[in-house]
Amino acid sequence: MRATPSADLFNRVARATLAAAVLAVPGVVGAVDFPVAGTMTVNGNAGALPAGGTFSNSAYDGATGAIATGKFTFPQATITSPPAVVTYQLSQLDNSSGQVAADGVAALSVATMSLKVVSATYSGIPVPVGTCVLQPISVTLTGTGSADGLDMSDSGFAIPPVGPTDCGGFASQINAAIAGSNNGMQLHLEGDFTPPAPADADLIFENGFDPVAGIE
Repeated sequence: MRATPSADLFNRVARATLAAAVLAVPGVVGAVDFPVAGTMTVNGNAGALPAGGTFSNSAYDGATGAIATGKFTFPQATITSPPAVVTYQLSQLDNSSGQVAADGVAALSVATMSLKVVSATYSGIPVPVGTCVLQPISVTLTGTGSADGLDMSDSGFAIPPVGPTDCGGFASQINAAIAGSNNGMQLHLEGDFTPPAPADADLIFENGFDPVAGIE
């Protein structure tokens, strides 16, 4: 009697297959900009991302589930981490591609981002932050795709601190307000990301792998 593959083995194979597919997705001709909305949590403080964000120069192939290479762009946003209020610009430094599986599970390749502090107040007093950039920030977005869009999140990425002489001498205050691992991102990409049809949808399998004799 053949041993039935364990659920853990099947899940690990499925995850590895999806990860490999994500890395293999190329760019395409006829790219579009998918509107992006959502929230960003910085050091435990959540704030809405302003309207106008996009996942740019990408496309979705509904036949294969491939999300073509694109890049996130975001407007400036503000986060409050008392007693600091920080206006920042989040930028993606590289490009990401992805995949929507037949069951709707979706993933993007790791996005490397940069957070530039544009301005800040401390106890209501403006402070001159000078050059103030926290990077690299590695964000791994996973979620689901459907006809209503792509919902992706990462609930545990780290924002590295700035150096002690950065941010106009206010490095310690900026690090206290922003740096750390209590960060998250929840994004909705507007568009039709209907999952592809499963391969061999009409084929009945025994033990998860082998076709049942006489039913093909």
